[in-house]
Amino acid sequence: MTTKVVRNFKHVMMFSLLIIGVMSCESDIEGVGVNLVENGVFDTQSFNSDVTAYNQNILKRRAHGLGQYLLGVYKNDNFGKFEASIVTQLTYQGLGDFGIDPSIDTVILHMPYQAIDTNSVANDPREFQLDSVYGNKDVEFNLNVYELDTYLNTLDPLNPSDELIYYSDQDYEYVSSPLFSGAFKPNAIDTVLYVKRQEIIIDSETLEHDIDTIKNAGVVPSIKIPLNEDFFTNNFLNNPSAFESTGTFIDFFNGLYIQATEGEDPASSVMSLNLAAAKMSIYFTNTVLTDETITTTNSDGDVVVVSETDLNNDGDTTDEDVPVRTKQTANFNFSGVTANTYTRDYTSSEVESALNNPNSTIGDEKLYIQGAAGSIALIDILKDEDIEELRANNWLINEAKISFYVDQEVVNSSDNFIPKRLFLYNYDENLQISDVITEGPTIFGGTLLMDDNGEPYKYQFNITDYLSKILDSNEPVDISKLALKVYNINDIPASVNDVIIDDYNWDPRGIVLHGSQSLNTEKRIKLEIIYSEIN
Repeated sequence: MTTKVVRNFKHVMMFSLLIIGVMSCESDIEGVGVNLVENGVFDTQSFNSDVTAYNQNILKRRAHGLGQYLLGVYKNDNFGKFEASIVTQLTYQGLGDFGIDPSIDTVILHMPYQAIDTNSVANDPREFQLDSVYGNKDVEFNLNVYELDTYLNTLDPLNPSDELIYYSDQDYEYVSSPLFSGAFKPNAIDTVLYVKRQEIIIDSETLEHDIDTIKNAGVVPSIKIPLNEDFFTNNFLNNPSAFESTGTFIDFFNGLYIQATEGEDPASSVMSLNLAAAKMSIYFTNTVLTDETITTTNSDGDVVVVSETDLNNDGDTTDEDVPVRTKQTANFNFSGVTANTYTRDYTSSEVESALNNPNSTIGDEKLYIQGAAGSIALIDILKDEDIEELRANNWLINEAKISFYVDQEVVNSSDNFIPKRLFLYNYDENLQISDVITEGPTIFGGTLLMDDNGEPYKYQFNITDYLSKILDSNEPVDISKLALKVYNINDIPASVNDVIIDDYNWDPRGIVLHGSQSLNTEKRIKLEIIYSEIN
């Protein structure tokens, strides 16, 4: 029987019969596993096997219900151009319409960045470093915001009991006249919004308007996009019945299409955004009927005057229901359906030929691994080996590891588009490899390892349990095709029963690896099995 050598006491029973036989001729054995090897009972050797790996294009991913959403444009010679846009429904958080005689001051689309506060003193002016911005954040891309003209169903119209799945390659209709159009680049100091109140003048001689200074909760920087005020005046203020309920509002206004396209230089950046706090805010002024004298009743039952204000400047403070122009805010949260769209253009890139002509027989020279509906590598291990012969060897598998080497001629540490981690899984059955659960994600591996010069070097995975089950001569497991992809946070199982690989990925980064036909034979994919045999 072939099995993995134990690492701790919980595995002793797996080898109990073997240990009894060995102890009859080796009285000085004091332990199991490694001790057996050190005492000469076992002969430890290694076995290397060629691996066949080739590129596979991923046309789409599930694009709604995500933890993060992408927005932006990125292009390089390896992977071509990638554009990420967002569609979303909005939910009105207020009650009723906009009140008496409303007038819009400004409309702002807020989307918080992911940012790190780099100032250790809380009272000092905050300084932020943007997190999860990939590419060159100093280069502008074009940003357009449209009224969405596609109704976003939450349930499948063909089967109303099922959730409707939105994929990254879906097309959406939108009203051609943009609510905003302009150049954009990430801004780490965008923490404050200044709202000019059109009707409220604090100096009649200079016509100086009242300006509100608004900071986000938590004072984190955010994207602030001004939207067309006339559109919302004509459509929102003039349709009060649309705000009677959440349902009537969604039927009235489908939502927003936030589209990113390339600017003068397409080598810009893609942002990963947490949209839980994203919203559209309408800052407006309306008329509120207000009493000039405000009173309250204290605990003794006496009426107490709280304030007295001559609101209409008639010399007294006794008037009731005086019309007062009052500053208001209506917030519309990203809610219901929010989804990403990914557009790829591989023209004239290195990956174009690799994806169009993968060699599944002997493998590809280079592997192009990119997240967010990009590309993965399909992997056949022990393809050229006689599996039955290996099983008959009755090896004790100490360790099995597979290594993927970075093509350092096209990748270097200055490129922040490099994924810090890759993930390996059972492609045929879309399942976790058992080592992720039995040994944990840290031992399983996949983190980018650097060489002595601090340059990206390789990704390595420990698949000892998986190989042990394949080579077990008593209850062998069928060998499966594996897949290598950019790691996503949801890839780590939440429990031992969480074995299905989710169809999500919102990490756009990519890496070029040496494949099984690499011209650098030392950097070809390696499967190394360290095993022991009884002397």
